[in-house]
Amino acid sequence: MTKTTPNYDGYLFVHFIGEQPDGEQVYFSYSENGLHWKDLNGGSPVLFSDLGEKGVRDPFLVRSVKENKFYLIATDLRIASGKGWTHAVNAGSRDVIVWESSNLVNWSSPWNVTLGVEGAGCVWAPEAVYDETTDEFLVFWASATQEPQEQERKQKIYSARTKDFRTFSASEKYIERDNHIIDTTILPADGSYYRYSKDETTKNIRVEKGDSLDKGAFVTLQAPVLEAVAGVEGPQIFKFNDREEWCLIVDRFAEGKGYLPLLTTDLGSGEFRIVPDGEFDMGTTQKRHGSVLPITAEECSRLLAAFGDGHQVLPGQYADPDVAQFEDRYYMYPTTDGFEGWSGTQFKVFSSSDLKHWQDEGVILDLGTEDVAWATGNAWAPAIASRNEKFYFYFCGKMLNGESAIGVAVADTPIGPFLAEPQPLITMEQLKRLGITMGQAIDPSIYVEDDGRPYLLFGNGHAAIVELGEDMISVVEDTMSNLVGLHDFREAVTVLKQGGLYHFTWSCDDTGSEDYHVNYGTSEQLYGPITYRYPILSKNVEKGMLGTGHHCIFNENETGQYRIAYHRFVTPLSRFSSGKGYHREICMDPILFGKDGLIQPVIL
Repeated sequence: MTKTTPNYDGYLFVHFIGEQPDGEQVYFSYSENGLHWKDLNGGSPVLFSDLGEKGVRDPFLVRSVKENKFYLIATDLRIASGKGWTHAVNAGSRDVIVWESSNLVNWSSPWNVTLGVEGAGCVWAPEAVYDETTDEFLVFWASATQEPQEQERKQKIYSARTKDFRTFSASEKYIERDNHIIDTTILPADGSYYRYSKDETTKNIRVEKGDSLDKGAFVTLQAPVLEAVAGVEGPQIFKFNDREEWCLIVDRFAEGKGYLPLLTTDLGSGEFRIVPDGEFDMGTTQKRHGSVLPITAEECSRLLAAFGDGHQVLPGQYADPDVAQFEDRYYMYPTTDGFEGWSGTQFKVFSSSDLKHWQDEGVILDLGTEDVAWATGNAWAPAIASRNEKFYFYFCGKMLNGESAIGVAVADTPIGPFLAEPQPLITMEQLKRLGITMGQAIDPSIYVEDDGRPYLLFGNGHAAIVELGEDMISVVEDTMSNLVGLHDFREAVTVLKQGGLYHFTWSCDDTGSEDYHVNYGTSEQLYGPITYRYPILSKNVEKGMLGTGHHCIFNENETGQYRIAYHRFVTPLSRFSSGKGYHREICMDPILFGKDGLIQPVIL
């Protein structure tokens, strides 16, 4: 068993959904906490088998660390073909269907391997676990066989070993009990192996513990809560990425209710607690027997780019994005979210070559350390600018007196290291002195005029604009002014120039409200007054997109396409029952200009 654990940030669930058309193929779902899931690929299959029975059930995904690749194996079975369960049990395919991938997105064509012993029925629910002692995978499955001394067929667990999922050792019997047994899964943890199997006679899950994968190395563990849950199958267990707790999911096939999670903090105790309804969400499709794999942040990003909803681009909880292109790469600077009362302290930067796959470049400032001498926390709403071969990072933070202020940090590259100026750039005391009306000094955005002069727009409750100094770390105070005409303005004002007009956008309502949205107006002058037009970004209740706002608009240099990056409440919406305004995720959509020269509303 591996002694070092990679840094996992999410989970991929591969499964099928039932006997309907295309239901017996491979579906993907994604979760960031292991209990709340969203269907990928629009709820359609990701992988299809055209081999054997032309359908698959019980898919299992395993990571091959040494090869830096993944294998997905599944039962070669399609009940929807009409052959029925009796045929499957007694004369079903003895093949396992296999796919291979290096990145979870691009998959090989499937191939089939005959693993079932002669005379066996279907090869049910194949799974695999890596055996460090032999440097190979133990693959195991259930088959109904009848040996010479037996009066009838009996479900047993068989196994074979492989290094490449193409060549296998001879199949042999691995587990036999007095009762029928199917659906075995094995979890390595803390030097032991934990084995969970369905008793096909009593229709519940039984647990064993072993010090190796040898067939005789396991002893029974009592698990009263688990054993009392009847009418279940397809057990799968995985460790939560952020804590010493494990989640066992079981498919409540008898009641048709889908998966039920049970949790434990001590695998060896056999003690589980059932997660109550309302504290988990398995997604829109009703998932049948599958498997869960912890995945890295890079893998999360890749899956969202390939199979996501077309809006979310960054996994994890982030908000208030600012995106800019420097040379041939894009950089995103968001608020790190998920902290009660917006109390996060760290700023990160992400980079991408295609606006789809985002790479975490790490923390660039931490207001909880000595990085920023004047700030104590509440790291909010950053913005980025480049000038004179330097990069300027504008950000919000709380001062010792509890008031918000805007600071600036400077770096030689877009990913830092950034060095913060010792004093804030904009403070409430300064605004009062200059006669500027303002609720909080927050939410900077940068605009560079045609003549090269840079401006800072900012504000909460009321918006303001000021010219930045040539050094980009000072302001020209006598150019500071409130902006007039921003209908229903709350925060996050931005401006771009197109077609001889200044196009202003700003966020309205409260970021904790599902009605948080972006309004739009135009002016012939940078300093206004601004003519309000209409909202351009609003919630879509049917798609579960709520609280859409605090955005940036940027232009792709290569195509001229404008895009809007913004945040919405974390999905699925059931994940957080309260505090949705500080549990947000980043989305991105194209911006179009109409024939009238105005920005058109974004269609979500």
